[in-house]
Amino acid sequence: MAVRFPLLITLAVLLLPYQAVQAGGASCLTCHPVHYRALGSCVSCHAGDPRSDRLRIAHHDLVPGRFAWFAVPGAATTERGRDLMERFACRRCHSSAGKGNRLAADLDRLPAGVTAQAIFQALDKPALLMPQFYFDDRQKTELVNAVLAGAREAAGKGGARKGESPQVVHFEEGAGGRENIFEKRCGACHRALTRDGGGLGRGGIGPNLSGLLSEFYPKTAPGRSRWSVAALEKWLENPRKSREQTQMRPVVLRPGELDTLVALLADAKQPRRIPGPAGLSLPVSRR
Repeated sequence: MAVRFPLLITLAVLLLPYQAVQAGGASCLTCHPVHYRALGSCVSCHAGDPRSDRLRIAHHDLVPGRFAWFAVPGAATTERGRDLMERFACRRCHSSAGKGNRLAADLDRLPAGVTAQAIFQALDKPALLMPQFYFDDRQKTELVNAVLAGAREAAGKGGARKGESPQVVHFEEGAGGRENIFEKRCGACHRALTRDGGGLGRGGIGPNLSGLLSEFYPKTAPGRSRWSVAALEKWLENPRKSREQTQMRPVVLRPGELDTLVALLADAKQPRRIPGPAGLSLPVSRR
């Protein structure tokens, strides 16, 4: 009996971290009150490490409460974030909840390596060629919850879409590749992310044209309809005929240039090639 007693104590100590996780995070509950117990353990909403009572370890990659509404079904914060995502057409470049274009990062995969706070900060300081939406802190919080909810939804459907492969961005010597129809005719006022040409344009006067001909671009064509090749052609010929107060002037295209422009703006399945310093290449996950 004297031998078995120390053995039982040893087993209890070894099993304690496992029991803490199974119980929903015993170390969490020493400081925080129980809430939303029906949704699962603490880590199912907030992540962190419940096996330790050391604050820095237990709070590693913690999802703060304001970003954890994504785990609460029907939460108003998440629903407002989803509305913002639709209103500002985030899917024109990104994929969320398994839907969207693949011109920029797949938001369904971000939570695997990026904290909620980092997503919040990315909305505050957009990446190159990402439109500046000027969201306030509340809107950014709502969008983060929508992103996390979309990632959870996509994971429930099996995660990444079938046939999705890593995307590689190649840099080529010289600026010859920049001499394309978009740069010549549109780039002074507009910007766009494209599969074949990468990020194009330098202007901020006109709207960002990323994903223009896709189903995820805002319905801003004349008549508040979706942009099509025919609508784009009519618009370029005489913008003020379709929208009297527009500041845009007609764009005179040579034979064949419209087809080239459409091919560049369309959701082509080609690897992206961006001009840059010789000998450099940057692998970017096609997310």
